[in-house]
Amino acid sequence: VLVGIIDTPEFQRLRNIKQTGVVYYVYPGATHNRFEHCIGVCHLAGQMVDKLSAQREITPVEKLCVQIAGLVHDIGHGPFSHLFDDCFIQEICETEWSHELQSCRVFDHIVETHEKVSSSLTAAGLTDIDLVFIKELINAKEYKSEDSWLFKGRPRDKSFLYEKTVCAPGRDTSFHCLF
Repeated sequence: VLVGIIDTPEFQRLRNIKQTGVVYYVYPGATHNRFEHCIGVCHLAGQMVDKLSAQREITPVEKLCVQIAGLVHDIGHGPFSHLFDDCFIQEICETEWSHELQSCRVFDHIVETHEKVSSSLTAAGLTDIDLVFIKELINAKEYKSEDSWLFKGRPRDKSFLYEKTVCAPGRDTSFHCLF
């Protein structure tokens, strides 16, 4: 499943998006890209779930969902990463835009247009609700509420999956806390 997503052109484009944005022009040795970052986050997400599963019940499908979310959480980044988000896109976009929301859109596009990916997701036992869960992990800040449970992908008794993957307030969502 993961390799199928990595093999898509949508994911491969991350090879050309610098993790450090324009810092690369000042420090040419800062060559980290979103491709490497996302693969690393996917790996760490799997390790995190393995550790959690010693204390909590986590299904193989839930582990795969967390890994997929880690893999695609930054697939919506534009050129120069956060500079694109914070400066350029805000000037031309009339609707709300974030790289997390765009990552969810790109993930939907991959599932809809790449038969190999969609069939491997189905073969791995993922359902539509699991795809919702993946997108909630990517864009969790949209669902945060003190008063009620707004998530649809998992019931409240699985809240630890969201809590362990979302960073402290003020930080970017999902998985950055793993580094």
